[in-house]
Amino acid sequence: QHLAEEIVKRRIASFKPLEGETNPNVNNAALVVIQPHNGEILTLVGSADYFDSSIYGALNMAIAPRQSGSAFKPIIYAAALEPTHTQPWTAATSILDVSTTFTTKDNQPYMPVNYDGREHGFVSVREALASSLNVPAVFTLQNVGIEKVIALANRLGVRSLDEPQQYDLSLALGGGEMSLLELSSAYAAFANNGNYTGNTSILDIRDADGNLLYTPQYIPALQIIDPRVAWLISDILSDDRARSTGFGINSVLKIDRVAAVKTGTTTNFHDNWTIGYTPNLLVGVWVGNSNYQAMHNVTGLTGAAPIWAETMRSILQGRPDKIFTQPAGLIQTEVCDLSGLLPTEAC
Repeated sequence: QHLAEEIVKRRIASFKPLEGETNPNVNNAALVVIQPHNGEILTLVGSADYFDSSIYGALNMAIAPRQSGSAFKPIIYAAALEPTHTQPWTAATSILDVSTTFTTKDNQPYMPVNYDGREHGFVSVREALASSLNVPAVFTLQNVGIEKVIALANRLGVRSLDEPQQYDLSLALGGGEMSLLELSSAYAAFANNGNYTGNTSILDIRDADGNLLYTPQYIPALQIIDPRVAWLISDILSDDRARSTGFGINSVLKIDRVAAVKTGTTTNFHDNWTIGYTPNLLVGVWVGNSNYQAMHNVTGLTGAAPIWAETMRSILQGRPDKIFTQPAGLIQTEVCDLSGLLPTEAC
Protein backbone atom coordinates (compact mmCIF):
# COMPACT_ATOMS: atom_id res chain seq x y z
CA GLN A 1 0.00 0.00 0.00
CA HIS A 2 2.72 2.48 0.97
CA LEU A 3 4.74 1.60 -2.13
CA ALA A 4 1.76 2.30 -4.40
CA GLU A 5 0.94 5.57 -2.62
CA GLU A 6 4.54 6.74 -3.07
CA ILE A 7 4.60 5.81 -6.78
CA VAL A 8 1.30 7.59 -7.47
CA LYS A 9 2.28 10.74 -5.59
CA ARG A 10 5.72 10.93 -7.25
CA ARG A 11 4.45 10.24 -10.75
CA ILE A 12 1.65 12.82 -10.49
CA ALA A 13 4.12 15.39 -9.12
CA SER A 14 6.32 14.79 -12.17
CA PHE A 15 3.57 16.29 -14.37
CA LYS A 16 3.93 19.70 -12.71
CA PRO A 17 5.33 21.96 -15.44
CA LEU A 18 8.59 23.85 -15.15
CA GLU A 19 8.59 27.58 -15.89
CA GLY A 20 7.78 28.16 -19.54
CA GLU A 21 6.44 24.65 -20.12
CA THR A 22 2.87 23.85 -21.13
CA ASN A 23 0.80 22.59 -18.21
CA PRO A 24 -0.54 19.08 -19.00
CA ASN A 25 -3.11 19.58 -16.21
CA VAL A 26 -2.63 16.15 -14.65
CA ASN A 27 -3.45 16.32 -10.95
CA ASN A 28 -4.77 12.99 -9.71
CA ALA A 29 -4.63 9.22 -10.01
CA ALA A 30 -6.10 6.09 -8.45
CA LEU A 31 -4.66 2.58 -8.31
CA VAL A 32 -5.82 -0.90 -7.33
CA VAL A 33 -3.89 -4.15 -6.94
CA ILE A 34 -5.91 -7.38 -7.00
CA GLN A 35 -5.06 -11.05 -6.63
CA PRO A 36 -6.86 -12.54 -9.65
CA HIS A 37 -7.47 -16.03 -8.29
CA ASN A 38 -9.46 -14.90 -5.24
CA GLY A 39 -10.33 -11.23 -5.81
CA GLU A 40 -8.49 -9.97 -2.72
CA ILE A 41 -7.74 -6.24 -2.92
CA LEU A 42 -4.08 -6.00 -1.90
CA THR A 43 -3.83 -2.24 -2.45
CA LEU A 44 -6.28 0.56 -3.09
CA VAL A 45 -5.13 4.16 -3.60
CA GLY A 46 -8.08 6.50 -4.01
CA SER A 47 -6.16 9.67 -4.91
CA ALA A 48 -2.69 11.16 -5.06
CA ASP A 49 -3.22 12.94 -1.72
CA TYR A 50 -6.24 12.45 0.54
CA PHE A 51 -5.59 15.76 2.33
CA ASP A 52 -5.22 17.93 -0.82
CA SER A 53 -8.59 19.63 -1.27
CA SER A 54 -7.43 21.31 -4.51
CA ILE A 55 -7.60 17.90 -6.25
CA TYR A 56 -10.63 16.74 -4.20
CA GLY A 57 -8.28 14.23 -2.64
CA ALA A 58 -10.86 12.86 -0.19
CA LEU A 59 -12.88 11.49 -3.11
CA ASN A 60 -12.09 7.82 -3.73
CA MET A 61 -11.49 7.78 -7.48
CA ALA A 62 -10.96 4.01 -7.46
CA ILE A 63 -14.72 3.57 -7.01
CA ALA A 64 -15.96 6.68 -8.86
CA PRO A 65 -17.57 5.93 -12.27
CA ARG A 66 -15.63 7.46 -15.19
CA GLN A 67 -15.56 6.82 -18.93
CA SER A 68 -13.22 3.94 -19.68
CA GLY A 69 -11.99 4.77 -23.18
CA SER A 70 -10.43 1.84 -24.99
CA ALA A 71 -9.89 -0.04 -21.73
CA PHE A 72 -13.39 -1.50 -22.29
CA LYS A 73 -12.46 -3.15 -25.63
CA PRO A 74 -11.27 -6.55 -24.27
CA ILE A 75 -14.81 -7.29 -23.05
CA ILE A 76 -16.20 -6.56 -26.53
CA TYR A 77 -13.68 -8.82 -28.23
CA ALA A 78 -14.25 -11.55 -25.62
CA ALA A 79 -17.93 -11.54 -26.62
CA ALA A 80 -16.96 -11.84 -30.30
CA LEU A 81 -14.61 -14.77 -29.60
CA GLU A 82 -17.17 -16.65 -27.49
CA PRO A 83 -17.60 -20.15 -29.06
CA THR A 84 -21.38 -20.12 -28.46
CA HIS A 85 -21.72 -16.91 -30.50
CA THR A 86 -23.64 -17.43 -33.76
CA GLN A 87 -20.50 -16.97 -35.86
CA PRO A 88 -17.60 -16.91 -33.40
CA TRP A 89 -14.50 -15.04 -34.42
CA THR A 90 -10.90 -16.12 -33.97
CA ALA A 91 -7.76 -14.13 -33.21
CA ALA A 92 -7.12 -14.18 -36.98
CA THR A 93 -10.56 -12.94 -38.07
CA SER A 94 -10.04 -10.07 -40.51
CA ILE A 95 -11.68 -6.68 -39.92
CA LEU A 96 -11.58 -3.82 -42.45
CA ASP A 97 -10.07 -0.72 -40.83
CA VAL A 98 -11.15 2.06 -43.18
CA SER A 99 -13.08 5.27 -42.63
CA THR A 100 -16.68 4.23 -41.99
CA THR A 101 -19.85 6.10 -41.09
CA PHE A 102 -22.03 4.21 -38.62
CA THR A 103 -25.53 5.19 -37.47
CA THR A 104 -26.29 5.79 -33.79
CA LYS A 105 -29.53 4.83 -32.03
CA ASP A 106 -30.70 8.42 -32.70
CA ASN A 107 -30.06 7.92 -36.44
CA GLN A 108 -27.12 10.29 -36.27
CA PRO A 109 -23.94 9.65 -38.30
CA TYR A 110 -21.03 8.38 -36.22
CA MET A 111 -17.57 8.28 -37.79
CA PRO A 112 -14.87 7.03 -35.38
CA VAL A 113 -11.22 7.61 -36.22
CA ASN A 114 -8.10 5.84 -35.02
CA TYR A 115 -5.82 7.60 -32.57
CA ASP A 116 -3.11 7.96 -35.24
CA GLY A 117 -5.66 9.30 -37.73
CA ARG A 118 -4.75 6.58 -40.24
CA GLU A 119 -6.52 3.68 -41.91
CA HIS A 120 -4.81 0.27 -41.79
CA GLY A 121 -6.84 -1.79 -44.26
CA PHE A 122 -7.43 -5.43 -43.36
CA VAL A 123 -6.32 -6.14 -39.79
CA SER A 124 -6.71 -9.24 -37.62
CA VAL A 125 -8.58 -9.29 -34.33
CA ARG A 126 -5.16 -9.76 -32.71
CA GLU A 127 -3.72 -6.57 -34.18
CA ALA A 128 -6.96 -4.60 -33.80
CA LEU A 129 -7.26 -5.30 -30.05
CA ALA A 130 -3.55 -5.19 -29.18
CA SER A 131 -3.03 -1.90 -31.07
CA SER A 132 -6.38 -0.51 -29.87
CA LEU A 133 -7.69 0.41 -33.32
CA ASN A 134 -11.01 2.24 -33.02
CA VAL A 135 -12.87 1.51 -36.25
CA PRO A 136 -12.47 -2.30 -35.91
CA ALA A 137 -13.72 -2.10 -32.30
CA VAL A 138 -16.91 -0.38 -33.44
CA PHE A 139 -17.36 -3.01 -36.18
CA THR A 140 -16.91 -5.70 -33.52
CA LEU A 141 -19.51 -4.16 -31.20
CA GLN A 142 -21.93 -3.83 -34.12
CA ASN A 143 -21.38 -7.49 -35.00
CA VAL A 144 -21.86 -8.84 -31.46
CA GLY A 145 -24.58 -6.45 -30.35
CA ILE A 146 -24.71 -3.93 -27.52
CA GLU A 147 -27.07 -6.10 -25.44
CA LYS A 148 -24.72 -9.11 -25.44
CA VAL A 149 -21.68 -6.99 -24.59
CA ILE A 150 -23.41 -5.23 -21.69
CA ALA A 151 -24.76 -8.57 -20.43
CA LEU A 152 -21.20 -9.95 -20.40
CA ALA A 153 -19.89 -6.81 -18.66
CA ASN A 154 -22.62 -7.10 -16.00
CA ARG A 155 -21.71 -10.76 -15.34
CA LEU A 156 -18.09 -9.63 -14.93
CA GLY A 157 -19.13 -7.15 -12.24
CA VAL A 158 -19.32 -3.99 -14.36
CA ARG A 159 -22.78 -3.09 -13.10
CA SER A 160 -22.50 0.64 -13.76
CA LEU A 161 -23.63 -0.23 -17.28
CA ASP A 162 -27.32 -1.00 -17.00
CA GLU A 163 -29.97 -0.39 -19.66
CA PRO A 164 -28.59 -1.32 -23.11
CA GLN A 165 -30.91 1.13 -24.85
CA GLN A 166 -29.03 3.98 -23.18
CA TYR A 167 -25.92 3.20 -25.21
CA ASP A 168 -24.92 3.20 -28.86
CA LEU A 169 -21.81 2.17 -30.79
CA SER A 170 -19.67 4.76 -28.98
CA LEU A 171 -19.62 2.19 -26.15
CA ALA A 172 -16.83 0.50 -28.14
CA LEU A 173 -14.57 3.47 -27.44
CA GLY A 174 -15.49 3.74 -23.77
CA GLY A 175 -18.71 5.71 -23.97
CA GLY A 176 -19.98 4.07 -20.78
CA GLU A 177 -18.98 4.98 -17.24
CA MET A 178 -17.58 2.46 -14.74
CA SER A 179 -15.21 2.51 -11.80
CA LEU A 180 -11.57 1.47 -11.84
CA LEU A 181 -12.33 -1.24 -9.26
CA GLU A 182 -15.20 -2.64 -11.36
CA LEU A 183 -13.20 -2.83 -14.58
CA SER A 184 -10.10 -4.16 -12.85
CA SER A 185 -12.16 -6.92 -11.24
CA ALA A 186 -13.54 -7.80 -14.68
CA TYR A 187 -10.01 -8.01 -16.10
CA ALA A 188 -9.07 -10.32 -13.22
CA ALA A 189 -11.37 -12.93 -14.79
CA PHE A 190 -9.13 -12.96 -17.89
CA ALA A 191 -6.14 -13.64 -15.64
CA ASN A 192 -8.09 -16.33 -13.77
CA ASN A 193 -8.97 -18.58 -16.74
CA GLY A 194 -12.31 -16.87 -17.22
CA ASN A 195 -13.42 -17.29 -13.59
CA TYR A 196 -14.95 -14.21 -11.97
CA THR A 197 -14.41 -13.89 -8.22
CA GLY A 198 -15.57 -10.33 -7.58
CA ASN A 199 -13.43 -8.47 -5.06
CA THR A 200 -13.05 -8.34 -1.31
CA SER A 201 -11.29 -5.83 0.91
CA ILE A 202 -11.83 -7.46 4.32
CA LEU A 203 -10.42 -10.86 5.31
CA ASP A 204 -11.78 -10.81 8.86
CA ILE A 205 -12.51 -8.52 11.80
CA ARG A 206 -11.38 -9.33 15.36
CA ASP A 207 -11.75 -7.53 18.65
CA ALA A 208 -8.89 -6.45 20.93
CA ASP A 209 -8.70 -9.95 22.43
CA GLY A 210 -8.44 -11.63 19.05
CA ASN A 211 -11.97 -12.99 19.01
CA LEU A 212 -13.32 -13.37 15.49
CA LEU A 213 -16.25 -11.03 14.91
CA TYR A 214 -16.74 -11.21 11.16
CA THR A 215 -15.61 -13.03 8.04
CA PRO A 216 -17.06 -12.28 4.61
CA GLN A 217 -19.36 -14.83 3.05
CA TYR A 218 -17.43 -17.09 0.70
CA ILE A 219 -18.69 -16.75 -2.87
CA PRO A 220 -17.37 -19.41 -5.26
CA ALA A 221 -15.80 -18.27 -8.52
CA LEU A 222 -18.10 -18.26 -11.54
CA GLN A 223 -16.92 -19.43 -14.97
CA ILE A 224 -18.08 -16.42 -17.00
CA ILE A 225 -15.67 -16.57 -19.95
CA ASP A 226 -14.63 -19.71 -21.82
CA PRO A 227 -11.06 -20.52 -20.64
CA ARG A 228 -9.89 -20.56 -24.27
CA VAL A 229 -11.27 -17.05 -24.84
CA ALA A 230 -9.70 -15.78 -21.60
CA TRP A 231 -6.33 -17.19 -22.71
CA LEU A 232 -6.65 -15.66 -26.19
CA ILE A 233 -7.39 -12.20 -24.73
CA SER A 234 -4.38 -12.51 -22.39
CA ASP A 235 -2.18 -13.76 -25.22
CA ILE A 236 -3.20 -10.86 -27.46
CA LEU A 237 -2.75 -8.22 -24.75
CA SER A 238 0.74 -9.54 -23.94
CA ASP A 239 1.87 -9.57 -27.61
CA ASP A 240 4.31 -6.68 -28.04
CA ARG A 241 4.56 -7.22 -31.79
CA ALA A 242 0.78 -7.16 -32.25
CA ARG A 243 0.52 -3.82 -30.45
CA SER A 244 3.37 -2.24 -32.44
CA THR A 245 0.93 -0.61 -34.90
CA GLY A 246 -0.57 1.44 -32.10
CA PHE A 247 2.26 1.74 -29.57
CA GLY A 248 5.52 0.82 -31.29
CA ILE A 249 7.89 -1.93 -30.23
CA ASN A 250 9.24 -1.97 -26.64
CA SER A 251 6.88 0.70 -25.29
CA VAL A 252 6.40 1.31 -21.57
CA LEU A 253 3.78 -1.46 -21.70
CA LYS A 254 6.50 -4.08 -22.12
CA ILE A 255 7.92 -4.95 -18.72
CA ASP A 256 10.51 -7.57 -17.76
CA ARG A 257 8.02 -10.46 -17.75
CA VAL A 258 4.90 -11.76 -19.49
CA ALA A 259 2.06 -9.34 -18.77
CA ALA A 260 -1.22 -8.61 -20.54
CA VAL A 261 -2.08 -4.91 -20.56
CA LYS A 262 -4.55 -2.47 -22.10
CA THR A 263 -4.68 1.32 -22.05
CA GLY A 264 -7.63 3.68 -22.44
CA THR A 265 -7.91 7.37 -23.28
CA THR A 266 -11.24 9.19 -23.40
CA THR A 267 -12.30 11.91 -25.79
CA ASN A 268 -10.66 15.28 -25.03
CA PHE A 269 -8.30 13.56 -22.55
CA HIS A 270 -10.68 13.63 -19.57
CA ASP A 271 -9.61 10.21 -18.26
CA ASN A 272 -6.88 7.73 -19.03
CA TRP A 273 -6.42 4.18 -17.87
CA THR A 274 -3.99 1.29 -17.86
CA ILE A 275 -5.04 -2.13 -16.57
CA GLY A 276 -2.70 -5.09 -16.83
CA TYR A 277 -1.98 -8.41 -15.21
CA THR A 278 0.10 -11.53 -14.88
CA PRO A 279 -1.50 -14.86 -13.86
CA ASN A 280 -1.09 -13.93 -10.18
CA LEU A 281 -1.22 -10.13 -9.99
CA LEU A 282 -3.39 -7.36 -11.46
CA VAL A 283 -2.74 -3.62 -11.34
CA GLY A 284 -5.27 -1.05 -12.55
CA VAL A 285 -4.54 2.68 -12.82
CA TRP A 286 -6.73 5.71 -13.55
CA VAL A 287 -5.23 9.16 -14.19
CA GLY A 288 -7.18 12.39 -14.59
CA ASN A 289 -8.85 15.15 -12.61
CA SER A 290 -11.63 14.53 -10.08
CA ASN A 291 -13.48 17.65 -11.25
CA TYR A 292 -13.62 16.38 -14.85
CA GLN A 293 -11.17 18.98 -16.15
CA ALA A 294 -9.47 17.75 -19.30
CA MET A 295 -5.78 16.94 -19.41
CA HIS A 296 -3.72 18.27 -22.30
CA ASN A 297 -2.46 15.59 -24.71
CA VAL A 298 -1.92 13.02 -21.96
CA THR A 299 -2.91 9.48 -22.97
CA GLY A 300 -3.16 6.14 -21.22
CA LEU A 301 0.32 5.41 -22.54
CA THR A 302 1.92 8.58 -21.13
CA GLY A 303 -0.26 9.12 -18.03
CA ALA A 304 -1.40 5.85 -16.47
CA ALA A 305 1.01 3.35 -18.07
CA PRO A 306 4.22 4.55 -16.35
CA ILE A 307 2.46 4.22 -12.95
CA TRP A 308 1.24 0.74 -13.92
CA ALA A 309 4.65 -0.41 -15.16
CA GLU A 310 6.55 0.81 -12.10
CA THR A 311 4.02 -0.71 -9.71
CA MET A 312 4.07 -4.08 -11.50
CA ARG A 313 7.88 -4.17 -11.61
CA SER A 314 8.23 -3.16 -7.97
CA ILE A 315 5.75 -5.70 -6.56
CA LEU A 316 6.97 -8.58 -8.74
CA GLN A 317 10.68 -7.89 -8.31
CA GLY A 318 12.48 -11.11 -7.47
CA ARG A 319 9.47 -13.29 -8.22
CA PRO A 320 9.65 -15.83 -11.07
CA ASP A 321 8.03 -15.03 -14.41
CA LYS A 322 4.72 -16.87 -14.95
CA ILE A 323 3.17 -17.46 -18.35
CA PHE A 324 -0.51 -17.77 -19.19
CA THR A 325 -1.10 -21.51 -19.43
CA GLN A 326 -2.85 -22.41 -22.66
CA PRO A 327 -5.98 -24.52 -22.02
CA ALA A 328 -6.96 -27.56 -24.05
CA GLY A 329 -9.22 -27.10 -27.06
CA LEU A 330 -7.25 -24.53 -29.04
CA ILE A 331 -5.70 -25.25 -32.43
CA GLN A 332 -2.95 -23.08 -33.90
CA THR A 333 -2.82 -23.15 -37.69
CA GLU A 334 -1.59 -21.13 -40.63
CA VAL A 335 -4.11 -18.70 -42.10
CA CYS A 336 -4.39 -16.36 -45.07
CA ASP A 337 -3.24 -12.99 -43.76
CA LEU A 338 -5.85 -10.98 -45.67
CA SER A 339 -8.94 -13.09 -45.02
CA GLY A 340 -8.03 -14.60 -41.66
CA LEU A 341 -9.36 -17.89 -43.01
CA LEU A 342 -7.64 -21.12 -44.03
CA PRO A 343 -5.36 -20.70 -47.08
CA THR A 344 -6.68 -21.49 -50.56
CA GLU A 345 -5.11 -21.53 -54.02
CA ALA A 346 -5.91 -17.81 -54.19
CA CYS A 347 -4.01 -17.07 -50.98
